[in-house]
Amino acid sequence: MDVDRSSTGAVRTTLLLTAAYTAATSRDRATALGLLDEAQEETERRQAVPGLFTVDVSQTQVDVYRIGVLNALGTPDEGVKVAARLNIDRMPTAERRARAWTDTARMWHALGDHPQTFAALRKVEQEAPQEARRPALRALTADLLYLPARVPGVREFAARTGALAG
Repeated sequence: MDVDRSSTGAVRTTLLLTAAYTAATSRDRATALGLLDEAQEETERRQAVPGLFTVDVSQTQVDVYRIGVLNALGTPDEGVKVAARLNIDRMPTAERRARAWTDTARMWHALGDHPQTFAALRKVEQEAPQEARRPALRALTADLLYLPARVPGVREFAARTGALAG
């Protein structure tokens, strides 16, 4: 495959994924899902282009964006099947794996599955500890910390990541 053509396809796919997420944050479900499907088709047509971009163009990356898009659309339940088939460990960088675990944690949190939320947050910390200290994830951790039902280990995690006021 011609490298220039492959690079162009990778850039196009990356833009489609970004646009899908943008449409989702605007609550434009039809556009968001249409762009995701187009990115999916583009990914299926092209071989991976390693090393050119921080976002790899692969089925895994499309799936991670799909979970984020479904979260943004307020339909995280639709992401459960996607998360089940996702192999985050195969993603090329710790930062991308941490992002995938972040989106998965948000999905489980929105669904009220606190142990799964915490498990995903611990994976974020394992992959890229600085990511677990971001304000949005500290807020998610604090939500778990102050639930009526306790999740074992959350208090220690909250202290370690700065979510526990101390």
